Amino acid sequence: MVDGLLIDFKSDKHPHRFPKASAWQLLGYLLLDTADHYRIDTVGFYLSRSAVLATWPVEGYLDLLGTCRRELAALRSVFAELLAGCRADAEPYTPEDEDRVRRLLQNLAPVIEAGHCPTCAQPLPEATRRPRKYCTTWCRSRDQAMRRKGLLPGGPVPALPRPRKERLNPQKTRRL
Repeated sequence: MVDGLLIDFKSDKHPHRFPKASAWQLLGYLLLDTADHYRIDTVGFYLSRSAVLATWPVEGYLDLLGTCRRELAALRSVFAELLAGCRADAEPYTPEDEDRVRRLLQNLAPVIEAGHCPTCAQPLPEATRRPRKYCTTWCRSRDQAMRRKGLLPGGPVPALPRPRKERLNPQKTRRL
């Protein structure tokens, strides 16, 4: 953290194959500042092996990740609610835990106004013959794929990730 800039340092050998998990991890760091104590307005990565600093304004970064026009404060409040009852590495999940997480995920579901593409939430272009449902053919195919994975309403219920089965034992870890 430096003057409203949140930087995550990465030493990836292949920066052209940047993992999605790193992008989501940076979002998690941003959401952890639930009270906006640090006044973060820019996020970025410093790739140490290639000496590259890549930054984005927070709103631009949220758009890149597809938060469907959610305000940062709304994302932070749902994230804080999720963490409020969190029991780290609790095994197994109880049905109540899964229900609570599913309700929170529904709160984060995309809010898409009428006249907007249901996939990307962009305004639909004017139609000459019949009303359009998607802004592009790419969005139409992406919508089908996302529904199959349970990421949009009308698809199967997505499975929640399970905790790791093995627990880390500090006495058994090797020192390098």
